[in-house]
Amino acid sequence: MRRWLSGLTLVLLSAGVSVLAGETNRAIEQWQNFVKHTGKSQHQQWLAAIMDPKAIALAKRWKDLRGYDAYDKIDAYSLPAELKPGLTLNKHNLAQYPWLSDYLPRDVINSLAAEKGYVREITIVPTNTYYMNEGVLNATLAVRDKQWVPTTNENGTLVNSDGTATLLNDETAAAIPYLHPQDGLQLNWTFVAHGVGTETLLFDPMISNSCDGEGRLDVQYEGLIWWQKFHGRQSIKPLGSIADKDRFVEGGSLFVLSPNDVSGIAAVRQRAARGDESDDFRIFLPSNRRTRVLSGNDAQDPMYYGLEVSWDDWRAFWAKTDLQTFEYNLVGEKLILASPETGYIYRSANMAESQCAWNSMEMELRPVWVLEIKDKKGVYQYKTRTLYIDQENYYAQYQEMTDQRDQPYRTWDDSRSWRPFDGDAQWDHITVHNEFNNRLNIITMTPVWDDRDIKVTEEYFDIDQLRDL
Repeated sequence: MRRWLSGLTLVLLSAGVSVLAGETNRAIEQWQNFVKHTGKSQHQQWLAAIMDPKAIALAKRWKDLRGYDAYDKIDAYSLPAELKPGLTLNKHNLAQYPWLSDYLPRDVINSLAAEKGYVREITIVPTNTYYMNEGVLNATLAVRDKQWVPTTNENGTLVNSDGTATLLNDETAAAIPYLHPQDGLQLNWTFVAHGVGTETLLFDPMISNSCDGEGRLDVQYEGLIWWQKFHGRQSIKPLGSIADKDRFVEGGSLFVLSPNDVSGIAAVRQRAARGDESDDFRIFLPSNRRTRVLSGNDAQDPMYYGLEVSWDDWRAFWAKTDLQTFEYNLVGEKLILASPETGYIYRSANMAESQCAWNSMEMELRPVWVLEIKDKKGVYQYKTRTLYIDQENYYAQYQEMTDQRDQPYRTWDDSRSWRPFDGDAQWDHITVHNEFNNRLNIITMTPVWDDRDIKVTEEYFDIDQLRDL
């Protein structure tokens, strides 16, 4: 993949390729200028990827459907003159930019200012335009043309006008239900419908570094992750619906390879579509050869020792939509600085030798909706979860969580492995920071792209088969 991109980059740059306005997005011109400044091969390769004719065409179709792209949204704001690609931020120059707190998350600013923060330096790169795959696009167009608008019933289930569950119906399961959400519940459902940005996901492996409060590696986990969308499948076989998944929207599974004391732990969680039905959530513990059936309360536990990621945090946010327990508020819109989704071409952050910090990290300006999910009963792990949901691809660019005292607790930042030519996405890396005790998780993934239709099959979502890997 990188060999052909390098060759294409040389052709494009040497030919001085420019694309007519209206056929593409302004990100291309911005990246052309940026590449001339940095001269880095990874940036040249990224420019080649977003200039792929398939990428240009898909970006335009999504812009036409939404009615805007990221640059259109950014145009509505008045920006500081210094906030532009190429700006580098670190503890030595933070004080020069008092406006940073309007764009950069509090925890990241604190980290930059600290003597041993988990992010040491940030470089601003050009804003990209992001979009989902053609299957989601076509499904969303079909739903819009039929003027189908789902609603939330008394059980907290997203339903179509005919009473079918939106996320189980092959005609609606792949669509973004609310392109322009008007309230917090609509925004929540749009984020839920985004899923993980693909129909079939595979990490081989996923490496999780658990670091103590002093920035030292405590334990490193290695595992395998599978995830699958069960209905409305448009791109990766099997198409349509997967057999025997009539109740479930999606499933995720995990198998731990190392270290030895947790090797063999296997877990499967399948998300029930209807609000009054429980997820199917099982975990196999090799130490006693038992399979446990877990409840919703168990989903608040860490996935395993030292991780700041609970089962409800798995895949960024997997808490069940529950109107009795949570209040969903659309707080507003804003711009934030967040990690770019360049992992398919290059990793946008450089890890320190300790494996417990980022020496450098790239960020780009993103237009987001701000969604607050508040615990109404005072029993959940977080009093408030704030998600900054991207206005182009409907995924959370950043998260902040508070404890039951409503004090800062955890933050979540991630960077996707996103393919410009077809809009499909997996993950590249995740950073989860506990602001209370300063523990940190840095999680890196190696996504598998080829032959996912034969490498991710139904046995990986059956705990009795998964545990015997």
